[in-house]
Amino acid sequence: MKLLRLILVCSLLPAAAVAQETPAPTPSPSPAPRRFRVGGELKAHFRHSAFEEVKDLFPFPGFFLPPGQTEVFERTASKGSSLEVSTVNLIGEGDFTPDISARLEVHFLDVYNRNPTTSDDRIAVREAWLRFGRKYESLELAPKTTFYAEIGKAPRFSKQRLRRLESYGLWSTAVGRFEELQLELGGSAGKNVYWRAAVANGNPLFFRDPNALAGDNGTPERTPQPTPRPISGTRPIIESGFPILYDSKANDFSLNGKFQLGAGLGYRAKDEKDTQALDVLGWYFHRDLADAVAIRGSFYLGDLMLLRGVLFPLPFSGHNKSEYGINVEARRGEGRLFAQFVHQDIAKLVRRGFEIEVAWQFALNGLFASGDTSVINWIQPVVRFSNIGNKFEAPADYPAPSVAFDWRKYDLGVRVGIVRGLDFTAEYSRHDMIVPPKLHPDELLLTFRAAF
Repeated sequence: MKLLRLILVCSLLPAAAVAQETPAPTPSPSPAPRRFRVGGELKAHFRHSAFEEVKDLFPFPGFFLPPGQTEVFERTASKGSSLEVSTVNLIGEGDFTPDISARLEVHFLDVYNRNPTTSDDRIAVREAWLRFGRKYESLELAPKTTFYAEIGKAPRFSKQRLRRLESYGLWSTAVGRFEELQLELGGSAGKNVYWRAAVANGNPLFFRDPNALAGDNGTPERTPQPTPRPISGTRPIIESGFPILYDSKANDFSLNGKFQLGAGLGYRAKDEKDTQALDVLGWYFHRDLADAVAIRGSFYLGDLMLLRGVLFPLPFSGHNKSEYGINVEARRGEGRLFAQFVHQDIAKLVRRGFEIEVAWQFALNGLFASGDTSVINWIQPVVRFSNIGNKFEAPADYPAPSVAFDWRKYDLGVRVGIVRGLDFTAEYSRHDMIVPPKLHPDELLLTFRAAF
Protein backbone atom coordinates (compact mmCIF):
# COMPACT_ATOMS: atom_id res chain seq x y z
CA MET A 1 0.00 0.00 0.00
CA LYS A 2 2.88 2.34 0.84
CA LEU A 3 4.43 1.52 -2.52
CA LEU A 4 1.20 2.42 -4.34
CA ARG A 5 1.06 5.81 -2.55
CA LEU A 6 4.67 6.53 -3.50
CA ILE A 7 4.04 5.78 -7.19
CA LEU A 8 0.92 8.07 -7.21
CA VAL A 9 2.82 10.98 -5.64
CA CYS A 10 5.72 10.64 -8.11
CA SER A 11 3.32 10.61 -11.06
CA LEU A 12 1.66 13.91 -9.97
CA LEU A 13 4.89 15.83 -9.34
CA PRO A 14 5.68 16.57 -13.06
CA ALA A 15 2.12 17.81 -13.64
CA ALA A 16 2.34 20.13 -10.65
CA ALA A 17 5.70 21.45 -11.87
CA VAL A 18 4.28 22.13 -15.31
CA ALA A 19 1.31 23.96 -13.77
CA GLN A 20 3.64 26.19 -11.78
CA GLU A 21 5.81 26.98 -14.85
CA THR A 22 2.91 27.86 -17.20
CA PRO A 23 2.39 31.69 -17.22
CA ALA A 24 -1.03 33.18 -16.67
CA PRO A 25 -2.89 33.86 -19.93
CA THR A 26 -2.45 37.45 -21.22
CA PRO A 27 -5.52 39.48 -22.15
CA SER A 28 -6.36 39.56 -25.86
CA PRO A 29 -5.17 42.73 -27.57
CA SER A 30 -7.82 45.17 -28.77
CA PRO A 31 -8.66 44.66 -32.44
CA ALA A 32 -6.51 46.68 -34.82
CA PRO A 33 -8.24 49.47 -36.77
CA ARG A 34 -9.69 48.27 -40.04
CA ARG A 35 -7.26 49.15 -42.79
CA PHE A 36 -9.70 48.54 -45.63
CA ARG A 37 -13.40 49.32 -45.59
CA VAL A 38 -16.15 48.75 -48.15
CA GLY A 39 -19.58 50.33 -47.89
CA GLY A 40 -22.66 51.17 -49.86
CA GLU A 41 -25.37 53.83 -50.02
CA LEU A 42 -28.90 53.86 -51.41
CA LYS A 43 -31.12 56.91 -51.87
CA ALA A 44 -34.85 56.82 -52.62
CA HIS A 45 -36.97 59.94 -53.10
CA PHE A 46 -40.40 61.43 -53.49
CA ARG A 47 -40.12 64.54 -55.68
CA HIS A 48 -42.72 67.15 -56.63
CA SER A 49 -41.70 69.88 -59.08
CA ALA A 50 -43.84 72.93 -59.81
CA PHE A 51 -44.45 73.70 -63.49
CA GLU A 52 -43.15 76.89 -65.07
CA GLU A 53 -42.22 77.76 -68.63
CA VAL A 54 -40.40 80.54 -70.49
CA LYS A 55 -40.71 81.02 -74.24
CA ASP A 56 -37.45 80.49 -76.11
CA LEU A 57 -37.13 83.00 -78.96
CA PHE A 58 -34.35 81.16 -80.80
CA PRO A 59 -35.56 80.24 -84.34
CA PHE A 60 -35.43 76.46 -83.93
CA PRO A 61 -36.01 74.47 -87.14
CA GLY A 62 -39.18 72.45 -87.38
CA PHE A 63 -37.56 69.10 -86.58
CA PHE A 64 -36.61 70.45 -83.13
CA LEU A 65 -40.22 71.08 -82.20
CA PRO A 66 -42.04 68.55 -80.01
CA PRO A 67 -45.12 66.96 -81.58
CA GLY A 68 -48.04 69.36 -81.87
CA GLN A 69 -46.00 72.47 -80.94
CA THR A 70 -45.13 75.46 -83.07
CA GLU A 71 -42.90 77.12 -80.43
CA VAL A 72 -40.13 76.06 -78.06
CA PHE A 73 -40.15 76.69 -74.30
CA GLU A 74 -37.75 76.25 -71.42
CA ARG A 75 -39.85 74.18 -69.02
CA THR A 76 -39.62 72.42 -65.67
CA ALA A 77 -37.53 69.31 -66.33
CA SER A 78 -40.15 66.89 -64.98
CA LYS A 79 -43.29 68.46 -63.55
CA GLY A 80 -45.55 66.90 -60.96
CA SER A 81 -44.82 64.05 -58.55
CA SER A 82 -42.52 61.08 -58.88
CA LEU A 83 -41.03 58.24 -56.81
CA GLU A 84 -37.39 57.68 -57.74
CA VAL A 85 -34.29 55.74 -56.74
CA SER A 86 -31.67 58.32 -57.59
CA THR A 87 -28.45 56.49 -56.84
CA VAL A 88 -26.81 53.33 -55.54
CA ASN A 89 -23.22 53.94 -54.47
CA LEU A 90 -20.28 51.66 -53.76
CA ILE A 91 -17.54 53.14 -51.56
CA GLY A 92 -14.14 51.69 -50.74
CA GLU A 93 -11.51 53.21 -48.45
CA GLY A 94 -8.05 52.02 -47.50
CA ASP A 95 -5.35 53.05 -45.04
CA PHE A 96 -2.14 51.43 -46.26
CA THR A 97 -0.21 53.17 -43.47
CA PRO A 98 -1.17 55.98 -41.05
CA ASP A 99 0.08 58.42 -43.72
CA ILE A 100 -1.00 56.74 -46.98
CA SER A 101 -4.71 56.41 -47.81
CA ALA A 102 -7.00 55.94 -50.80
CA ARG A 103 -10.68 56.19 -51.67
CA LEU A 104 -12.90 54.92 -54.48
CA GLU A 105 -16.57 55.89 -54.91
CA VAL A 106 -18.68 54.62 -57.81
CA HIS A 107 -22.29 55.74 -58.43
CA PHE A 108 -24.85 53.64 -60.27
CA LEU A 109 -27.90 55.38 -61.82
CA ASP A 110 -26.95 58.78 -60.29
CA VAL A 111 -30.11 60.30 -61.78
CA TYR A 112 -29.78 63.67 -60.04
CA ASN A 113 -26.24 64.18 -61.32
CA ARG A 114 -26.62 62.95 -64.90
CA ASN A 115 -26.56 65.72 -67.48
CA PRO A 116 -28.39 65.37 -69.82
CA THR A 117 -30.65 63.43 -67.48
CA THR A 118 -31.75 60.70 -69.89
CA SER A 119 -28.64 60.19 -72.05
CA ASP A 120 -25.60 60.65 -69.78
CA ASP A 121 -23.61 57.72 -68.33
CA ARG A 122 -25.45 55.44 -65.88
CA ILE A 123 -22.22 54.54 -64.06
CA ALA A 124 -19.84 57.23 -62.83
CA VAL A 125 -16.60 57.14 -60.85
CA ARG A 126 -17.08 60.07 -58.50
CA GLU A 127 -13.89 59.74 -56.47
CA ALA A 128 -10.67 57.79 -57.05
CA TRP A 129 -7.61 59.17 -55.31
CA LEU A 130 -4.43 58.31 -53.47
CA ARG A 131 -3.14 60.54 -50.66
CA PHE A 132 0.26 60.78 -49.04
CA GLY A 133 0.18 62.51 -45.66
CA ARG A 134 -2.74 63.54 -43.45
CA LYS A 135 -5.27 66.09 -44.72
CA TYR A 136 -7.13 68.01 -42.01
CA GLU A 137 -10.58 69.04 -43.21
CA SER A 138 -12.57 72.14 -42.23
CA LEU A 139 -12.87 72.92 -38.49
CA GLU A 140 -10.19 70.28 -37.81
CA LEU A 141 -6.98 71.68 -36.31
CA ALA A 142 -3.66 70.11 -37.20
CA PRO A 143 -1.51 69.21 -34.18
CA LYS A 144 1.62 70.63 -35.84
CA THR A 145 3.03 71.69 -39.21
CA THR A 146 1.90 69.13 -41.79
CA PHE A 147 2.04 68.38 -45.52
CA TYR A 148 0.06 66.14 -47.88
CA ALA A 149 -0.17 65.34 -51.59
CA GLU A 150 -3.31 63.93 -53.21
CA ILE A 151 -3.60 62.72 -56.79
CA GLY A 152 -6.65 61.43 -58.67
CA LYS A 153 -10.31 62.37 -58.95
CA ALA A 154 -11.29 64.35 -55.87
CA PRO A 155 -13.45 67.33 -54.78
CA ARG A 156 -12.17 70.88 -55.04
CA PHE A 157 -10.71 72.04 -51.76
CA SER A 158 -13.19 74.97 -51.76
CA LYS A 159 -16.24 72.68 -51.81
CA GLN A 160 -18.53 72.28 -48.79
CA ARG A 161 -17.71 68.72 -47.77
CA LEU A 162 -20.52 68.03 -45.28
CA ARG A 163 -23.85 68.58 -47.03
CA ARG A 164 -26.87 68.58 -44.75
CA LEU A 165 -29.55 68.66 -47.48
CA GLU A 166 -29.90 66.50 -50.57
CA SER A 167 -30.47 69.56 -52.77
CA TYR A 168 -27.73 72.04 -53.67
CA GLY A 169 -27.60 75.80 -53.36
CA LEU A 170 -27.05 77.92 -56.47
CA TRP A 171 -23.30 78.34 -55.96
CA SER A 172 -22.70 74.79 -54.78
CA THR A 173 -24.26 73.85 -58.14
CA ALA A 174 -22.43 76.44 -60.24
CA VAL A 175 -18.85 76.13 -58.95
CA GLY A 176 -17.06 72.94 -57.95
CA ARG A 177 -20.08 70.66 -57.69
CA PHE A 178 -18.25 67.72 -59.24
CA GLU A 179 -14.89 66.16 -58.50
CA GLU A 180 -11.89 67.11 -60.65
CA LEU A 181 -8.92 65.17 -62.06
CA GLN A 182 -6.16 66.88 -60.15
CA LEU A 183 -3.00 66.98 -58.12
CA GLU A 184 -3.62 68.76 -54.83
CA LEU A 185 -0.95 69.81 -52.37
CA GLY A 186 -1.60 71.25 -48.96
CA GLY A 187 -0.64 71.46 -45.36
CA SER A 188 -0.58 73.56 -42.24
CA ALA A 189 1.88 76.04 -40.77
CA GLY A 190 1.37 75.27 -37.12
CA LYS A 191 -2.08 74.53 -35.74
CA ASN A 192 -4.03 77.46 -37.16
CA VAL A 193 -2.80 78.52 -40.62
CA TYR A 194 -3.21 76.17 -43.59
CA TRP A 195 -2.76 76.32 -47.36
CA ARG A 196 -3.94 74.57 -50.52
CA ALA A 197 -2.70 74.40 -54.13
CA ALA A 198 -4.08 72.38 -57.05
CA VAL A 199 -3.44 71.66 -60.72
CA ALA A 200 -6.48 70.11 -62.43
CA ASN A 201 -7.78 69.17 -65.84
CA GLY A 202 -10.61 71.67 -65.35
CA ASN A 203 -14.21 70.47 -65.64
CA PRO A 204 -16.00 71.64 -68.81
CA LEU A 205 -18.34 74.63 -68.64
CA PHE A 206 -21.89 73.50 -69.40
CA PHE A 207 -25.38 74.22 -68.06
CA ARG A 208 -28.06 72.47 -65.97
CA ASP A 209 -31.19 73.20 -63.96
CA PRO A 210 -30.43 73.96 -60.28
CA ASN A 211 -33.18 71.60 -59.06
CA ALA A 212 -32.81 67.82 -58.67
CA LEU A 213 -32.95 66.94 -62.39
CA ALA A 214 -30.47 68.62 -64.74
CA GLY A 215 -32.90 68.49 -67.68
CA ASP A 216 -32.36 67.36 -71.28
CA ASN A 217 -30.46 69.60 -73.67
CA GLY A 218 -28.95 68.25 -76.87
CA THR A 219 -30.24 64.71 -76.31
CA PRO A 220 -30.42 62.15 -79.15
CA GLU A 221 -34.08 62.76 -80.01
CA ARG A 222 -33.21 66.46 -80.51
CA THR A 223 -30.04 65.84 -82.53
CA PRO A 224 -30.02 67.69 -85.89
CA GLN A 225 -30.72 65.36 -88.81
CA PRO A 226 -29.62 65.64 -92.47
CA THR A 227 -33.28 65.85 -93.40
CA PRO A 228 -35.85 67.48 -91.12
CA ARG A 229 -38.00 65.05 -89.19
CA PRO A 230 -41.77 65.38 -89.41
CA ILE A 231 -43.49 67.35 -86.68
CA SER A 232 -44.90 64.06 -85.35
CA GLY A 233 -41.40 63.05 -84.19
CA THR A 234 -40.31 61.87 -80.75
CA ARG A 235 -41.31 63.90 -77.74
CA PRO A 236 -38.42 64.57 -75.33
CA ILE A 237 -38.46 62.37 -72.22
CA ILE A 238 -37.35 65.20 -69.93
CA GLU A 239 -37.77 68.91 -70.62
CA SER A 240 -34.87 71.37 -70.73
CA GLY A 241 -35.34 72.82 -67.25
CA PHE A 242 -34.01 76.34 -66.63
CA PRO A 243 -30.26 75.88 -67.03
CA ILE A 244 -27.59 77.99 -65.35
CA LEU A 245 -23.88 77.91 -66.25
CA TYR A 246 -21.93 75.45 -64.10
CA ASP A 247 -18.83 73.24 -63.93
CA SER A 248 -19.99 69.87 -65.26
CA LYS A 249 -18.50 66.44 -64.61
CA ALA A 250 -14.81 65.85 -65.28
CA ASN A 251 -13.77 65.08 -68.82
CA ASP A 252 -11.49 62.04 -68.93
CA PHE A 253 -9.59 63.46 -71.87
CA SER A 254 -7.11 66.31 -72.12
CA LEU A 255 -8.38 69.85 -72.61
CA ASN A 256 -5.40 70.63 -74.87
CA GLY A 257 -3.14 71.56 -71.99
CA LYS A 258 -5.50 74.21 -70.61
CA PHE A 259 -4.97 73.24 -67.00
CA GLN A 260 -6.74 74.86 -64.08
CA LEU A 261 -4.64 76.33 -61.28
CA GLY A 262 -5.99 76.91 -57.79
CA ALA A 263 -4.67 78.24 -54.50
CA GLY A 264 -6.09 78.85 -51.06
CA LEU A 265 -5.04 80.19 -47.66
CA GLY A 266 -7.01 79.58 -44.49
CA TYR A 267 -7.13 80.09 -40.74
CA ARG A 268 -8.70 77.82 -38.11
CA ALA A 269 -9.25 78.22 -34.40
CA LYS A 270 -11.24 76.66 -31.57
CA ASP A 271 -11.66 77.20 -27.84
CA GLU A 272 -10.00 75.06 -25.18
CA LYS A 273 -13.18 73.13 -24.40
CA ASP A 274 -13.79 72.41 -28.11
CA THR A 275 -17.32 73.79 -27.92
CA GLN A 276 -16.86 76.32 -30.71
CA ALA A 277 -14.62 76.63 -33.75
CA LEU A 278 -14.09 78.90 -36.76
CA ASP A 279 -12.59 78.22 -40.20
CA VAL A 280 -12.01 80.92 -42.85
CA LEU A 281 -10.62 80.06 -46.31
CA GLY A 282 -9.84 82.43 -49.18
CA TRP A 283 -9.44 80.75 -52.57
CA TYR A 284 -8.83 81.42 -56.29
CA PHE A 285 -9.06 79.29 -59.46
CA HIS A 286 -8.12 80.11 -63.05
CA ARG A 287 -7.98 78.37 -66.42
CA ASP A 288 -8.36 79.16 -70.11
CA LEU A 289 -11.56 77.94 -71.72
CA ALA A 290 -11.15 75.48 -74.56
CA ASP A 291 -12.70 76.24 -77.95
CA ALA A 292 -15.02 73.25 -77.59
CA VAL A 293 -15.41 70.26 -75.25
CA ALA A 294 -17.55 67.20 -75.95
CA ILE A 295 -20.32 66.52 -73.42
CA ARG A 296 -21.45 62.92 -73.01
CA GLY A 297 -25.05 62.39 -74.08
CA SER A 298 -25.46 65.81 -75.75
CA PHE A 299 -24.64 67.21 -79.15
CA TYR A 300 -24.07 70.59 -77.47
CA LEU A 301 -20.42 71.38 -76.80
CA GLY A 302 -19.00 72.91 -73.64
CA ASP A 303 -16.68 75.86 -72.90
CA LEU A 304 -16.49 78.61 -75.56
CA MET A 305 -18.74 76.78 -78.02
CA LEU A 306 -21.50 76.86 -75.41
CA LEU A 307 -21.13 80.64 -75.06
CA ARG A 308 -21.21 81.10 -78.84
CA GLY A 309 -24.55 79.36 -79.11
CA VAL A 310 -25.91 79.38 -82.65
CA LEU A 311 -26.03 82.70 -84.55
CA PHE A 312 -26.68 84.69 -81.34
CA PRO A 313 -23.71 84.42 -78.90
CA LEU A 314 -23.49 85.67 -75.36
CA PRO A 315 -21.47 88.93 -75.03
CA PHE A 316 -18.24 87.16 -74.05
CA SER A 317 -14.63 88.08 -74.81
CA GLY A 318 -11.39 86.14 -74.48
CA HIS A 319 -10.72 82.73 -72.92
CA ASN A 320 -10.35 83.51 -69.22
CA LYS A 321 -12.39 81.60 -66.65
CA SER A 322 -11.66 82.49 -63.05
CA GLU A 323 -13.41 82.62 -59.72
CA TYR A 324 -12.39 83.72 -56.28
CA GLY A 325 -14.23 83.51 -53.01
CA ILE A 326 -14.25 83.18 -49.26
CA ASN A 327 -15.59 80.24 -47.24
CA VAL A 328 -16.60 80.67 -43.61
CA GLU A 329 -17.47 77.66 -41.46
CA ALA A 330 -18.31 77.85 -37.77
CA ARG A 331 -19.42 75.50 -35.02
CA ARG A 332 -20.91 76.39 -31.65
CA GLY A 333 -22.37 73.61 -29.57
CA GLU A 334 -24.68 71.71 -31.93
CA GLY A 335 -25.04 74.70 -34.29
CA ARG A 336 -23.31 74.79 -37.68
CA LEU A 337 -22.74 77.60 -40.19
CA PHE A 338 -21.42 77.48 -43.75
CA ALA A 339 -21.17 80.63 -45.87
CA GLN A 340 -19.53 81.23 -49.23
CA PHE A 341 -19.05 84.38 -51.29
CA VAL A 342 -18.16 83.93 -54.99
CA HIS A 343 -17.08 86.28 -57.79
CA GLN A 344 -16.79 84.62 -61.19
CA ASP A 345 -15.51 85.82 -64.57
CA ILE A 346 -16.34 83.59 -67.55
CA ALA A 347 -14.73 85.27 -70.57
CA LYS A 348 -15.90 88.70 -69.32
CA LEU A 349 -19.32 87.34 -68.36
CA VAL A 350 -19.30 88.33 -64.71
CA ARG A 351 -21.59 87.03 -61.99
CA ARG A 352 -21.38 87.03 -58.22
CA GLY A 353 -23.37 86.18 -55.14
CA PHE A 354 -23.28 84.13 -51.98
CA GLU A 355 -24.64 81.06 -50.24
CA ILE A 356 -25.28 80.67 -46.51
CA GLU A 357 -26.49 77.64 -44.58
CA VAL A 358 -27.39 77.36 -40.88
CA ALA A 359 -28.16 74.07 -39.12
CA TRP A 360 -28.75 72.90 -35.55
CA GLN A 361 -28.82 69.31 -34.37
CA PHE A 362 -31.01 68.23 -31.44
CA ALA A 363 -30.32 64.91 -29.71
CA LEU A 364 -33.46 62.87 -29.03
CA ASN A 365 -31.80 59.79 -27.46
CA GLY A 366 -34.27 57.49 -29.15
CA LEU A 367 -38.01 58.17 -29.17
CA PHE A 368 -38.69 54.42 -29.06
CA ALA A 369 -36.85 51.13 -29.39
CA SER A 370 -36.77 48.32 -31.93
CA GLY A 371 -35.27 45.36 -30.13
CA ASP A 372 -32.04 46.63 -28.58
CA THR A 373 -31.78 49.58 -31.00
CA SER A 374 -33.04 53.07 -30.25
CA VAL A 375 -35.01 54.68 -33.10
CA ILE A 376 -35.23 58.42 -33.98
CA ASN A 377 -32.02 59.61 -32.34
CA TRP A 378 -31.58 63.17 -33.62
CA ILE A 379 -33.20 65.87 -35.70
CA GLN A 380 -31.44 68.65 -37.62
CA PRO A 381 -33.34 71.66 -39.05
CA VAL A 382 -31.51 73.40 -41.91
CA VAL A 383 -32.04 76.79 -43.56
CA ARG A 384 -30.10 77.88 -46.66
CA PHE A 385 -30.20 80.96 -48.90
CA SER A 386 -28.26 81.46 -52.12
CA ASN A 387 -28.33 83.99 -54.94
CA ILE A 388 -26.68 84.63 -58.30
CA GLY A 389 -26.48 88.11 -59.79
CA ASN A 390 -25.42 88.25 -63.44
CA LYS A 391 -23.62 91.36 -64.68
CA PHE A 392 -24.40 90.55 -68.30
CA GLU A 393 -27.47 90.13 -70.48
CA ALA A 394 -28.16 87.36 -72.97
CA PRO A 395 -29.43 88.18 -76.46
CA ALA A 396 -33.16 87.55 -76.75
CA ASP A 397 -32.44 84.81 -79.30
CA TYR A 398 -29.76 82.93 -77.34
CA PRO A 399 -30.91 79.26 -77.17
CA ALA A 400 -30.86 79.11 -73.34
CA PRO A 401 -31.98 82.53 -72.03
CA SER A 402 -32.07 81.32 -68.40
CA VAL A 403 -28.25 81.46 -68.13
CA ALA A 404 -28.57 85.26 -67.69
CA PHE A 405 -31.50 85.26 -65.23
CA ASP A 406 -30.83 86.64 -61.76
CA TRP A 407 -31.81 84.02 -59.23
CA ARG A 408 -32.61 83.61 -55.54
CA LYS A 409 -33.13 80.22 -53.90
CA TYR A 410 -34.48 79.54 -50.39
CA ASP A 411 -34.09 76.02 -48.98
CA LEU A 412 -35.83 74.89 -45.81
CA GLY A 413 -35.38 71.34 -44.59
CA VAL A 414 -35.09 68.92 -41.70
CA ARG A 415 -32.97 65.78 -41.43
CA VAL A 416 -33.89 62.98 -39.02
CA GLY A 417 -31.51 60.28 -37.82
CA ILE A 418 -33.66 57.14 -37.62
CA VAL A 419 -31.01 54.54 -36.73
CA ARG A 420 -27.33 54.30 -37.45
CA GLY A 421 -26.93 54.40 -41.25
CA LEU A 422 -30.55 55.35 -41.98
CA ASP A 423 -31.89 58.89 -42.14
CA PHE A 424 -34.77 60.83 -43.67
CA THR A 425 -34.67 64.35 -45.14
CA ALA A 426 -37.63 66.57 -46.02
CA GLU A 427 -36.87 69.82 -47.83
CA TYR A 428 -38.58 72.48 -49.87
CA SER A 429 -36.86 74.80 -52.36
CA ARG A 430 -38.43 78.17 -53.12
CA HIS A 431 -37.08 79.85 -56.27
CA ASP A 432 -37.26 83.47 -57.35
CA MET A 433 -36.22 83.26 -61.00
CA ILE A 434 -36.10 86.82 -62.31
CA VAL A 435 -37.14 86.53 -65.97
CA PRO A 436 -38.84 89.12 -65.58
CA PRO A 437 -41.53 88.64 -64.33
CA LYS A 438 -40.57 86.56 -61.31
CA LEU A 439 -41.28 82.83 -61.68
CA HIS A 440 -41.14 80.08 -59.05
CA PRO A 441 -40.03 76.62 -60.26
CA ASP A 442 -40.24 75.32 -56.69
CA GLU A 443 -39.53 71.74 -55.62
CA LEU A 444 -40.34 69.41 -52.72
CA LEU A 445 -37.90 66.56 -52.06
CA LEU A 446 -38.29 63.73 -49.53
CA THR A 447 -35.31 61.38 -49.19
CA PHE A 448 -34.59 58.11 -47.44
CA ARG A 449 -30.88 57.34 -47.31
CA ALA A 450 -29.50 53.99 -46.22
CA ALA A 451 -25.76 53.50 -45.73
CA PHE A 452 -24.15 50.10 -45.19
